[in-house]
Order: sequence, then C-alpha cells, then structure tokens
Amino acid sequence: MRYAQIVVNTPLGVTQAREEGVPLAESLRERAFTYSIPDHLADTLAVGQLVWVPFGTRRLQGVVIGLSKTSPVAETKNVDEIVDPRPLLSAIHLDLARWLARTYLCSLNDAIQLMVPIGVEQTPKIFLALDANAPRDQLTDKQAALVALFADKSEIELGDIPRDLRGAIDALARRAIIIKRTVVPPPRAKPRRVKFARLVNADALDLLKPHDLRGMERYKAILDFLANEDGAVWVSALYAATDCTLAHLRKLETLGAIALEEDELLRDSLAGKTFDVVAPPQLTSEQQAAWDAIKSRIRNSEFRIQNSESPITNYQLPLTFLLHGVTGSGKTEIYLRALDEILKQGKQGIVLVPEISLTPQTIRRFGARFPNRIAVVHSKLSEGERFDTWRRCRDGKVDIVIGARSALFAPLPRLGLIVLDEEHDPAFKQETVPHYHARETALELARRVGALVILGSATPDLETYYRATRGEFTLLEMPKRVMGHAQVIANEIAEFQVPARKLRVHKLDADARYLDLPPIEIVDLRAELKAGNRSMFSRALQRELARVLAAKEQAILFLNRRGTATFILCRDCGNVFKCRRCDNPMTYHGTGDQLVCHHCNRRDRVPTKCPQCGGARIRFFGIGTEKVQAEIQTLFPHARTQRWDWDVTQGKDAHEGILENFIHRRADILIGTQMIAKGLDLPFVTLVGVISADTSLNLPDFRAAERAFQLLAQVAGRAGRSILGGKVIAQTYSPDHYAIQAASQHDYRAFYDREIAFRREQGYPPFNRLIRLLYTHPNEKKAQAETARVHHALTTRLAQRGLPALDLIGPAPAFFHKERGQFRYQIILRGRDPHALVADIALPFGWRVDVDPVSVL
Repeated sequence: MRYAQIVVNTPLGVTQAREEGVPLAESLRERAFTYSIPDHLADTLAVGQLVWVPFGTRRLQGVVIGLSKTSPVAETKNVDEIVDPRPLLSAIHLDLARWLARTYLCSLNDAIQLMVPIGVEQTPKIFLALDANAPRDQLTDKQAALVALFADKSEIELGDIPRDLRGAIDALARRAIIIKRTVVPPPRAKPRRVKFARLVNADALDLLKPHDLRGMERYKAILDFLANEDGAVWVSALYAATDCTLAHLRKLETLGAIALEEDELLRDSLAGKTFDVVAPPQLTSEQQAAWDAIKSRIRNSEFRIQNSESPITNYQLPLTFLLHGVTGSGKTEIYLRALDEILKQGKQGIVLVPEISLTPQTIRRFGARFPNRIAVVHSKLSEGERFDTWRRCRDGKVDIVIGARSALFAPLPRLGLIVLDEEHDPAFKQETVPHYHARETALELARRVGALVILGSATPDLETYYRATRGEFTLLEMPKRVMGHAQVIANEIAEFQVPARKLRVHKLDADARYLDLPPIEIVDLRAELKAGNRSMFSRALQRELARVLAAKEQAILFLNRRGTATFILCRDCGNVFKCRRCDNPMTYHGTGDQLVCHHCNRRDRVPTKCPQCGGARIRFFGIGTEKVQAEIQTLFPHARTQRWDWDVTQGKDAHEGILENFIHRRADILIGTQMIAKGLDLPFVTLVGVISADTSLNLPDFRAAERAFQLLAQVAGRAGRSILGGKVIAQTYSPDHYAIQAASQHDYRAFYDREIAFRREQGYPPFNRLIRLLYTHPNEKKAQAETARVHHALTTRLAQRGLPALDLIGPAPAFFHKERGQFRYQIILRGRDPHALVADIALPFGWRVDVDPVSVL
C-alpha cells in the first residue's frame, strides 16, 4: 500500500498531535493528512496534483505534497479522484510554499493558495434547511436563535450564519431539526470553447443559386469574407463583418458550403494590442558599466540556471544586483537587455511592478522590445484571462511575465531572471494572510532555481541598501538622468519647438546627453499663511501652473489623500462624523455627494444636522484629490484636468485609459495619489506640485520619514524628463525635516546616513527584525483581555527560554483602533530572531501574524 500526504483546502485549527520526530513549529504550519492510494490511482497519482478526498463528513479538494510507503496513522481513507492528471504545482513551488509557511508563520494551505490560479478549485457549499415537522422542545438560547433565522428563509448557506451561532448547528442536525445539503459548484475558471467557420467548397456560391435564399446578399458576403481568409475564422469576426447570425451560418453548413467547428480559444489580455518594435538604444557610459557587470555574471560559466523541476538544495544567496539609479537614469533599458540575454539562453523572466497603474506603460515598453513574447498578470484581469495565462506559462508558451505582486508565482518552467522595479515600494508586501514580501520571496524563488535577481529603484528600501553595502547584493549606481541621444534630442527640439535658452541638456559622452534632475523648491506653508494666502496652492505653485498652461505643457499635482474633505465637524458641539464600523472619520466625496469610509467602504448621506446636538452648523475640513481638482477648475477654468486615484480606477482598463489620455495631451493637469508617483515617463510634464509633503511624515511609524522621502523623491522624478526641463514645488509645514531636505537635494545618501543612524540607535530594522501580532474582536474588553493573556504567555516563555535581546512592545491599541466593527490590539516583537519565540505557538482565531511588517499602524 502506498500513501499520499495531502494539504486540504480548508481552514484548520491546531488540534492534532504532531508526528514522531517532526518539530512542533513545522507541524503547526505544514499540516497535511495521510490518505491511502487506491489501486486504480496507484500509477497516476503524483506530487503537486489537485485531488478530491473525504474529510470528516465532507468531500474536499487538496494538493498532494508527498508520497510514502508507510503511514503515521493506523487508519486512513482513500483518495477519491484526481481532478487533473497534470500537477497543479511543481516541486519548486511546493518547496517555496513550505518556506512561505515557515517564514511568515501561516498555514501551508494559505501559502499554496498563492500559487493556485483563481477559479480552478471547487469549494463545496453547505446549505442548511429547517425541518418544519421536527419537534423543537428544550432548545438552548443559541439553538433557538439559530432556528429563528429561518423564519423568512427556506435555506441558508453556512457562511451566512453568524459565527457565534455555528456551534449550535451540529446538535440541531443530530436531532434532524436542521438538514444539511452539500453542493459542489463547477470550477469558475475553465477553458473557453468558441465556434469557427471554414469554407469547404470553392464553388459554394453555385450551391446557393438553386435555393433562392432570402437575404442572398448576406450569404454572399459571408462566403466572400471566408474566401479571403486563410483557414477557419472566429464566428464573432463574421458577425461583426457581415452582420450575419448563427442561423445564416448553420444554413450554409447544411448546404455543404462551410463547416462549423468548435475549438478552444486561449484568452489573452494583450490580444489585439500592437507594439511598435523599437531597436535597443546605445547605452551611456554609466548604463554600459552597469550592464557589463550584469552581463558578465549572466555569461559567466559559474552562473547556471537549472531546469525548474526540482529545487536546488544548496541555499546560497542568489546572484542579486541592486540597481540604484536616479529617476530617468535608464534602469528599464538595463532590465530589457538582461531579459534579452536570458532569453537567448532559452530561459524566461518575471518583471514585477508595485502598482497596476504602472503595468500599461511597462507593457508598452517591453512589448515593443519583445513582441508576442509577454503576458500580463494582475488582479484586474478576468478569472478566465488569469487561468489561460497561467496555463500558457505552465506550458512554456510565455517568455516574460509582467505584473504586480502575484505575477511572481507564474509557473514558468525555465525561470532565469526576476526583476523588481521600484523595489522599495510597500505594495510589494501583501496586506492579507499570508503577509509575504515579494522581494524576499523572489530571492527565495531565485535561490531555488538558480536565477538572477535585479532590484531597481531611485530610492531603495533602506534595508535593501544596507544589505548591498554589506556585500549581500552587488550595488550598481547610475546617478545621472539620461535625456537621450543626439539625434533623438535634435528631433525633439524640432517637434517641441523649444527655444535654445530653455534647453537643460548637457553632454554626457560622444553620442548621449543627460539632464539635471529637476530643481525642487520647498515652500513653507507657515510663511504662506503669514502672508495672508489661505489657498491650498502656494503663490509659487499658482505662478508655475499659470506658466505651464500658457506654454501648453503639462503638470502633475500630487496629494496622497482621496476625496473632497477629510472629515466633517459640527461647529456647535465639536462632533466629528465617524464610520460606525471603524470609528474613523468619514471622508466627504463631492462626486456622489456622500461620506465614504476609506477603511471599509461604508457610504452614508451627508447630514444636514448633527446627530449629537441637532445643530446645523456643519463644517468640512481637510482636502483630497477631488477638492484639488475642483479648486484648479476655479482658479483655471479652461484647464483640462484629470484625476488618477482609487475612486476612478475600478474598471478593468481604467489605468490604461487615464494614462493614454494624458500621454496624448487630452488633459493639462493630472491630479492623483501615490499611484502617479511611480515610474511614469511623461515628456510634456514640466511641473510637479506636491500639495502636502507632510501627509505621511508625522505618522506614528518608524518608517514614516523613509516613506515621506521616497514619495517626494519619486513624484519629483516625474518632472523634467524631456528637453523641456522641469521644476518641482513641494509645500510643507516641516521644511527643515531631514527627509524633505534630502529629497529637495536629490541626495539619497544623505538621507540614508541620517536614517540608518536613527535605526541603529533605536534598534529598528535592519538591526533587528519585527513581528507584529494583531488581535481583532467585536468586543473591546475581550480584545484587551486576549492580548493581555498572550502577552503574559509570551513574557513567561521569554523568561523560560532565555532568548537574548528580545523586546515585547505592548499590548496596545493599534493606530487604527477599530475597523469593520472589530477592535484592534497589537503586540510587537523586536529582536534579532523573534521567530524563536512564536514559531511554535498556535494562536487562536482572531490573531494575525505579520512578520517583517512594512507598517505598524
């Protein structure tokens, strides 16, 4: 008898004893169940497959993670069936899932779900119904409350039952008062089959003449269209070209003129997009030095990318480069050349960007260099598109995958290169379980397949730069902004009609030119108030906006806050209107005239009277992107404005549409949140205005200064990326803060030296690691009691184990104390190895574990 170890796709508590010889920490995180393999599956069951198994009284799906000849338990159930003979996960990805579970202290099932394409797995649904004839005497309070739910419902899905009443279900089911019914829905994602039409008779027109068909001209149009096509044609194309219907096609098929066939059509989100093929430009001397360093290592005989069937067991750090180049220094060209070199070796690459907003521009540039060889992965794709892209990757039909964080798990069988552009961005850390960081996970994946990693940024994460200074990564610096090459610049001078006095281009070498980084003018908003200016726009910013509009150039206004007013206050009693579920101030949105909670998305009408005192003196305070747009329209009525924030980018192609509009100069001023601060190359933008550089500076988070520096430096990098030059105006109430001063001088090293000294003194990363334990509960007293209990248990354990230099900070309310009706309390562990204290602890429901958090708010 052979056995299979299977990770079942269901939430599990830690109830079973671990197997003999298995460390407790591993047992808690990597729980799998042993099943016997029936004879008819003995030759086909394989590691990585998706299977159906009996699990208690249910039938669930799971992934096979191992095979053995013995079982650790005396009695086992049989595997029911194999969902797909092709493994869902490779050995590489299973090994990576184990690393994710151990590192980020999540279940192995949670880690595996990162790699399973959405819509493939089938999750049985349990429905409950009430037997009207069953006796209902002697019910407990909770049983009676559960029965009462069925007063106006014939059936309720298990997930819709309040959590505190679910414990009463089994007792009522045993008494036959409640009847359970299980439904297994079909997979949401499945292959798409479409109809094609093909001409089968060259004399098809002659076949029609004896029949005198009504609408003969339409039949002729169909036949003419097919005659001019090479092979079968998708019927949707026929419908559009000839205005025919399926009935017309079936008639022609009956007459023997055409054949209708059905075949699978892979969905591709890039289908129909064309790219102008671009030849590689000549590199500048700085680019050449960086490229030579990377190319020599790729071609070096010691650098070997292995087939991704099984993981490398010698876990040395992967070959990693930190490409630190100022905005506009030409980092993308280095990525493109590295990918080209990898592809020549028959390998594949993954390019990660932090925001979906960057994907359209990245696709355009990479598609121009590698036409028909790229695929895109992000959350805005349909489930069908993501499923087909996953299959194309698994089958080796894609050479380069571009996308946000989840693109890292694309199943490329010959992975040779991983690029993280804007590697500093906190969006690379997942906010939901498992809280993995794409950068660290990319390094582990590269380590297992022997791939190369390039981390690129103008403002590297402080911990990444620290690792580079210690030799863990190879540091490559590109401190000059590349304008372009002599002939390109000459063409742009003619196209833009730029006077010679405006040119800010300097000679770099024989052929290339570079630009100074745009000057940043710091405006002290305190001085503006003293001068009597109460507008959100300083006098300097108003002057520059007027100049840009007069010159028919473009401007970007950055404010990392959505909406029209950040809070609403009653001037009679001081009451601030808060979300009832989150206890946070609600933001007023002029679009829709409503209050919106930016934490849970709850929406309310704008009150005319205060609910506390009945007063009518309601006042709106603060600003957001909507307010900025409205004020611009008041100041400059003829200016064409466009917003780019979360509220206007919910459609599938919204980001691409906004970017296309601005690139083609259908808007003069782009107003947005942090998504406009990253990686965009917009040649007509000559002004960037930062409405408030203080938004993130004063938050109670040790990374606040770093985030403020990065945002200001990055958004400043959107200005002056062409021969038109550019300028940045940053408004602030803290003009002397070192983060703002360093950003205004484009001096990353000055900021790094100051910040790293602060981190060393305070014991923050990279000198220690953090683990954040966050507990949520709808009852605040219970939340306080539970965090106090766990803190006491951790304090006792710390004393017993004698772990060196490990601090417990808290318990304390989280900065956002209440969200979605849940009170939030946290404990933060700080030390060289906080894992040692909590890796083998099973925390009950309600706790979230965030290893190496990018924010402690």
